[in-house]
This record gives sequence, C-alpha cells and structure tokens, in this order.
Amino acid sequence: MPSSTKPISLIVGVVILCILAVLIMGAPLFTPYDPLKQNAAERLDKPSFQHPMGTDRFGRDVFSRTLYGGKTTLISSVFALCTALLIGLLVGVVAGMYHGSILDIILMRLIDVLLAFPFMVLAMVIAALFGTSLVHLLLAVVSVWWVSFARLTRSVVLHAKNETSFAAAQVLGAPSSIIIFRELLPKAISPVLILATFELGSLILSIAALSFLGLGSQPPTPEWGSMLADGRVHFLQAPHILIGPVFFIVLTVLAFNLIGEGLRDRLDPYEKLEL
Repeated sequence: MPSSTKPISLIVGVVILCILAVLIMGAPLFTPYDPLKQNAAERLDKPSFQHPMGTDRFGRDVFSRTLYGGKTTLISSVFALCTALLIGLLVGVVAGMYHGSILDIILMRLIDVLLAFPFMVLAMVIAALFGTSLVHLLLAVVSVWWVSFARLTRSVVLHAKNETSFAAAQVLGAPSSIIIFRELLPKAISPVLILATFELGSLILSIAALSFLGLGSQPPTPEWGSMLADGRVHFLQAPHILIGPVFFIVLTVLAFNLIGEGLRDRLDPYEKLEL
C-alpha cells in the first residue's frame, strides 16, 4: 500500500467522529425539543421539516432523543473503555514483568476463566443481583473488557524484555518501577491504543445491545439501545423511529474502525514496510 494512501482512513474517521461529536455535544443548539417531553397529539408522526426523524409513540422528537442519547452512550462507552484499558495495562505489565512467577500464573488463569465466561451471561447475573441500571451494565463491561488489553500488554512486555535496553536497565540496578514506566510501559502504548479504537466500536455495540435487552439505561432516559427496544413494537407502523439510533450507531462504529485502521498504519512498524 502506498504511504500516501495510509492516512486516508484516519482522516475520514476523525472527520466523521468530529461531526458526530459536534452534533451530540451541541444537541441543545441543533434541536429545540426536550428529549423527555411527551406530546400525545404528535404521536408517531412521520419525518417532516419540524421533526426531521419523526416522533416516537409518546410524541417525543426522535432526532432530539438520538442526539441526547448519543451523549449517554458515548460517555459511558469511553468511560468503560478507559477503565478497562487502565486495568488491562496494569495487569499485563505486572504479569509480563514477573513472567513465570505465581502471580503471573494466577493472573493468566483468571484471564482464561473470564475469556471462557460469556459476557452476556455475566451482565445478566450482575443485573439480577444488583438491578438493571447503566452503572451495573458498565460494571459488567469493565469486569470482562480489560482481558484483551492485559493479554496484549503482557505479550509486548515479554518481547521488550528481550531487548538490550531492558538488560542494560537491570545491569545498572534500576528499580522495577523505573523499568516498568520507562522501558516496558511506553512500548505497550501504541499497540494498546490501536486495539482500544477497535474495541470502542465493539463496546458501543455491546452496550447498545444490552440496553436493548433492558439491562442498561432505563426509560425515559434516551439511549441508543433503549430507543431501538422502544421502537421495535411500532416498526411496521412507524419504521422511522429506528432510523436515528441505527444511523448514528453505524456511523460511530465506522468512525472508530477507520481511526483504528489509520492508527495501525501509522504506528504499527510491520505496516510501515513497503513490499
């Protein structure tokens, strides 16, 4: 692939994401309607100049609810991803630094158990124990999502330990904390960041799917997954209800996947080789 074409996906992804962020974060500027206000007289209205995406079964503006719901979905997804990423980095660095020790063995067996445990089942168990809410959904997500970051970080650390800089730091008597933060952790940032951009798209889909099942944000709070669940009853009568959340979910996931591909092209040393 010519080097001049590599940044295209990154640029397109960033442009799409910026447009979505402006629309979602500036929702009060683009829509005059309260996403929670009901109006029975405008129930299930079709798209019009007044309501670009129509109204739902309670007469609420779908476009307004989609923009405000995006704030709930994106903020919760980014928060869950950052938390899982930090946990994964910590676990992966510790496991790689003390490779072969009892600590490494325990952490890797824990990762194996979490990989074998279905994510949806864990979310349902947490919901059954603590109740259905967005906080409990994020708890279920973070409980499992750190595993991929931990495995990747550990493999990078094991590779970095074979480099001369690591051996030199040990010979000079550098403490483990200095070796971790100056020699090992910086080498894991690039691959983990690439993985995070791809995982964020999957995370948004998972949160929306669980909210669709009623395990996440509860009505009347707008959220893309719960909006899909609310509109499925009237799909044949008013399919426009689903246009907003579906369109924004697809664009958001596409944007993060494009950004991930662009970052991989720029940061992955193997992708930089011209064949």
